[in-house]
Order: sequence, then structure tokens, then C-alpha cells
Amino acid sequence: MGISLGIIFGIIATICWGTADFFVAKAVKKASVFKTFLWSQIIGVGLFILIFSSFFKFPILSFATLGVILVAAFLATIAYLSFYKGLQVGKVSVISPIAACWAVVTVILSIIFLGEKLTTVQGVGVALAILGAVLTSFKFHDLLKLKLKNAAKGIKYALIAVFGWGIGFVLIDVLVTELKWFLPFFFIKTAGVLYLLLYSGTAKKNISFPKNIALFVVVIGILEVIAFLSYGVGINSEYTAIVAPIGATFPMITIILARIFFKERLDVNQKIGIAAVLAGLVLLSI
Repeated sequence: MGISLGIIFGIIATICWGTADFFVAKAVKKASVFKTFLWSQIIGVGLFILIFSSFFKFPILSFATLGVILVAAFLATIAYLSFYKGLQVGKVSVISPIAACWAVVTVILSIIFLGEKLTTVQGVGVALAILGAVLTSFKFHDLLKLKLKNAAKGIKYALIAVFGWGIGFVLIDVLVTELKWFLPFFFIKTAGVLYLLLYSGTAKKNISFPKNIALFVVVIGILEVIAFLSYGVGINSEYTAIVAPIGATFPMITIILARIFFKERLDVNQKIGIAAVLAGLVLLSI
């Protein structure tokens, strides 16, 4: 049994995304979600620019490639904003597990349009990883407390996030094939920040730098850069249909950190989810 390079970098990506979300959870208690998201993205773009100016040259982009970049950035931005809106108007126990299903869309589209093929063992591993991501993203006892009439709130936003991320990560695969592992994320992140600034101007949002969470914003920005670049290296050497579900398991990292530092109890479904993720990773390594 040997773990491929793609799976290793997929695991690095999920660790960084999960840790970033842990800090996001702390940051949004002191500042708005939008400010936290916007400034962490700006910090990330700053790091991308630093890396780009040091090691890369600006490539000649075709109109088709530029179009894919703009669409991927738009989908990612819409997905994030929809997810946060869903959390604002709905319940985490409903919105999070739905949003965690974005990897299902990515896997299906990768198989259909990118011609990726999974073995039976890999298919089971992918299914377990996605199931684990869903189970770890909420607490079952919170779901039991929900009233039926309130359960549907925010679901439409969660579904927008599912398809935004799901389709967006397939487009990223197309871009990585053409531009390798770094440039797609640099361009997408940059375009994403421009979209956010345009949205904030249109919606007249206050986007002043949140000094009270400056350290959190910097840490989140750095972790997300590492996560996206690791994901890029991962899909550059392994099927997206394998790496995407691994990346989607980041809620497991977040809840483990919450358990360690906040002493939060894990529900039975979350424990089963962690076991499913680990079993899935083992199968994908065979």
C-alpha cells in the first residue's frame, strides 16, 4: 500500500482548510463574516502576488482560458457568499452537510466530462470520504431540535454553494491541465477579490480592515494559500475525482481542533464520520 503524491497533497489541503475554518469560527465572533472573508482573501492574493513575482512570468492567455478563469472565480465567490448567507438565515446542522456535498458534483462531472475512471475500491473510498465529510459537518442532536417549518431555511443558498463549488473545482482541473498548479489559483483568487470589492461597493458594505482580528485574518489567508496550492499539486498528479473528496473532508479537521481546544463534545454521527473519512483514505491508498 502506497499513498500517491496527489492524495498526500489532498490531505495537506484538507488540513489547511480545516484549520483555517477553525480560525474563521473564532474570527467571526469579533467581526462580520464578510470582512473576515474579504480580508483573508486579500491577504491570500498578496501572498500569491509575492510568489508570482518571485518565480513566475505572466503567460499569454487565450480568450477561452480567460473566460474559464473568470467563470471559476465567479462561481467560487457566489458559492462562498451563498454558503455564508445560508448559515446566516438557516441552521448549521442543515446547511453544512448539504454544502459538504459539493464533492459529489465535482466527482460526477469529472467522470463525465474529464473522462476520469475510478476502480471499485477507489469508488468506495471516495464514497466513504464524502459520507464522512457530510457526517462530521453537523451535530445530530442539533438536527433533532429543529422544527420542520424552520428546517428548509437557507437550503437554497446551500444548494447554490454545492453547485458553485462543484462546477468550479472541475473548471480548476481544466485550468491546471493547461497552466499547471500555481497560475490558476493566482488568477482565480485575484479575480475573486475583484468580484468581492465590486459586490461590496454595490451593496455599500463597510470593508474597513478589522484590526481586532488582524492575526486571525493573516493566518486564515496563509492557510488558504497553502491549501489551494496543495490542492493544485494534488489534481496535477491525481484524478480530481479522488482529490476533491479528500479536500471536502476538512470539517473533520475543524471539529477535531474544536474538540482539542474548546472541549466540544463529538456527536455519534461525527465520530462515525471521522471513521468513514479515515477508512476512505485507506481505500484510496491501496
